[in-house]
Amino acid sequence: MPLRPAHRAAGFFDLVAAHDFDNGGFKQAQKFMDRDTVEYAMLRARRGDAGADTIARQTLDQELNIIDPAWGGAYQYSTDGDWIHPHFEKIMQVQADATRIYALAYAQYNDPRYLKAASGIAHFVETFLTSPDGAFYVSQDADLVKGEHSAEFFALDDAGRRKLGVPVVDKHVYARENGWMIASLAELYGLTGEPRYLGEATRAAHWIADHRGLPGGGFRHDENDVAGPYLEDTLAMGRAFLELYAATADRAWLDKAEAAADFIDAKFGASAGDKGQPGYNSAVAVTSNSAPGSRMLKPRQTIDENVGVVRFANLLAQYSGKDAYRKSADRAMRYLATKKIATWRLTDPGILLADEELAAPPTHLAIVGRKDDRNAEALFAAALKYPAAYRRIEWWDRREGAMPNPDVQYPELERPAAFVCTDHSCSLPVFAAADMQDLLKDLGR
Repeated sequence: MPLRPAHRAAGFFDLVAAHDFDNGGFKQAQKFMDRDTVEYAMLRARRGDAGADTIARQTLDQELNIIDPAWGGAYQYSTDGDWIHPHFEKIMQVQADATRIYALAYAQYNDPRYLKAASGIAHFVETFLTSPDGAFYVSQDADLVKGEHSAEFFALDDAGRRKLGVPVVDKHVYARENGWMIASLAELYGLTGEPRYLGEATRAAHWIADHRGLPGGGFRHDENDVAGPYLEDTLAMGRAFLELYAATADRAWLDKAEAAADFIDAKFGASAGDKGQPGYNSAVAVTSNSAPGSRMLKPRQTIDENVGVVRFANLLAQYSGKDAYRKSADRAMRYLATKKIATWRLTDPGILLADEELAAPPTHLAIVGRKDDRNAEALFAAALKYPAAYRRIEWWDRREGAMPNPDVQYPELERPAAFVCTDHSCSLPVFAAADMQDLLKDLGR
């Protein structure tokens, strides 16, 4: 169920109206980079929308002011209606979102400042928020001494800070936060070709699968959960697995993504007696206490989580060819498309992105060739640099059997080739990585 045209238009109107064209970001005292706003603005900018381009570039440029120049990492926000009064806490969601958006921005704009930002944030996570086992921690505190503002401390260089100490790190390991960062590192790897990002992402993914996994493909939040499971943990890991599949063409990751999607549909959708209810719940229903006659707490739905389900399930349907996942995406979109939800201002960019992606297939880049062939490897690496989050990138080695989604018939060729496919038809084959890069530049315009 797509958005009504009036809701779609109103959503973009609200996005523009909410933007501070003098200072960047939202028109509010706290300044930060909203991931969905910038991603949607970049999408429209690629189509020639100059106003959207201004929104994206202005916010990307201003956010650079609240990235730590000494350690890397993005501060949570800035106060006072500007970008020079940072709150110094560094939470994992901000690191993951900023890493991903700056990687996409670098691919789109070829601005070295954006690559430096993404790489610096990833380096901060590697240095301060990574456990000895490779999983990711939750956050680093804003203060060196609890309750004392640390502007003077964060003004120091690395050596000066370390003489005084390091702010406390919350060393909980949550599936949700790990899924967010794994997905971002997988995209950063694809867009830069830097192997260590993939190594960090896969190491964390294996650890979370081993230590936070649940029977049936889902995930618990922490080592021991009092309640749950919660949608966000499995959703974040499902998207992480799908990004790892896109980055590696290893079908084991696709299998894990499908298992996560199956768990989401089984646990967080409507009850068996109410299949028509749109959307997905944040958690399974639980009783308020164990006493006889205790009442069942009603599960709630959130906009961000249903946006995430649309985007994950729809892309998974494209990769797998399975209609069940398309139905999951449609179901979440029916919740988002209701009048009450679709006109909720600050979350409109996420709804608009979900609506865009559900309305049309992604750009499909396919490599056909053996996975031990260096030319095929070079073509795949070039394809991964396509500057868009919504894309389907596959590498077919015929020795592995049929493609997971065999919706395109590729010709038998004597050497590796790349194809750009739309509507079940493909371009002429491209045989050189340099030619593939030129083709991607044309697609990105």
